[in-house]
Amino acid sequence: MDVPEPTTVAGVQDLYARYAHTIDRRDFAAFAELFAEDARFALADNECEGRDNIRDFMIGVMKAPGGTHIITNVSVRAADGGRHTVVADYLLTRRPEPDAPYGIVGVGVYESVVALDDGQWRFAEHRIMPR
Repeated sequence: MDVPEPTTVAGVQDLYARYAHTIDRRDFAAFAELFAEDARFALADNECEGRDNIRDFMIGVMKAPGGTHIITNVSVRAADGGRHTVVADYLLTRRPEPDAPYGIVGVGVYESVVALDDGQWRFAEHRIMPR
């Protein structure tokens, strides 16, 4: 069976929670640390490789007023070499102005490969597929 141990699932779910929290706070240094040094990242057709390039890419993308990532249905499956594949749904909300209500600005799917790296769960590959 390809379902990992509960502690692995909890660790990967926590990685996704930290992903949402760090990017919503615009803490790009902490966000970058969620990725392996040689990680691959893609947002639709835009791709980059390496932790520093991922950080710089996200700094360029995340310019709109604050938002909230809501990540659900995180499904973790064992893969080869201690890695795990993960699929999750996301919803991105934003405020057009500081006092305005939140509105949905993005919906999609994350497809990732994660692995323990120096005792921390990190993304080895992370693809964002808007819908």
